[in-house]
Amino acid sequence: MREMRLALLRIAAHAYHIGLNLRRDAFRLLDVTLWPLVLLLSMGLFCRAFTPDPRTLALVVLGALGWRVIYHFQMEAVQIYMDNYWMGMIEHVMISPARWWEFILGGAVSALGKILVISALFLALGRWFFHASFPDARGLAAGMLACAACGLVLAVYSLGVAFLKRGDAFAFIFAFPDVIAVLSGVFYPVTVFPAPIQAFARLLPTTHAFGLVKAPLGLDEARPLLFLATLVPWLLGGILFTGWALRRARRLGKLVKMK
Repeated sequence: MREMRLALLRIAAHAYHIGLNLRRDAFRLLDVTLWPLVLLLSMGLFCRAFTPDPRTLALVVLGALGWRVIYHFQMEAVQIYMDNYWMGMIEHVMISPARWWEFILGGAVSALGKILVISALFLALGRWFFHASFPDARGLAAGMLACAACGLVLAVYSLGVAFLKRGDAFAFIFAFPDVIAVLSGVFYPVTVFPAPIQAFARLLPTTHAFGLVKAPLGLDEARPLLFLATLVPWLLGGILFTGWALRRARRLGKLVKMK
């Protein structure tokens, strides 16, 4: 019980760390205000120029929201690690009792707070500006929870890459969720891709997470069991990869930032 309580305190400390950086760094604030709005308005206005269909506009709003859910749940955990690295504190953190999965959970706490703000913003603008309708609140919640789970799985892989590549990993970390979202049919069916890419896309849990997002709109079929069947192997693979990456990084001295 004592170890669990200490782990929870470390998770809360990681989330608090992100909160402090949000207040100090304008870029982090834009990440939950301007950049999500740019994504929503650019896609929404493009769509509305061609069709006033409220269901299609709702797909744009929910797809953009699911995309941001994946991004934030993937990014926050790695951001904690990279902040400590750039500030020259990572060697102290990594010899402390902190564990890599606590970065993931601390980031999840921070991501949840950010997503609640973005969700309120997207849904309000979707109703007011685009006249989109969201008929099934439970289905919407299930789809967003699936996207959050996918973001956490991507975070596990991204943290492993950060252990190995240090500062050079940041380009990968930013691009990773966007590439995955595009391959997963965020606004369209994966049947638009050539057959080999379709086959790969169907192995991604994010494809089935976006299917859950689209299902309440009648634009896809909900397949929760298929979602879980793809999510679990990706999660297990991520745990094995990140554990190996941490051991290799320690052996090669990549966890130390020389001053």
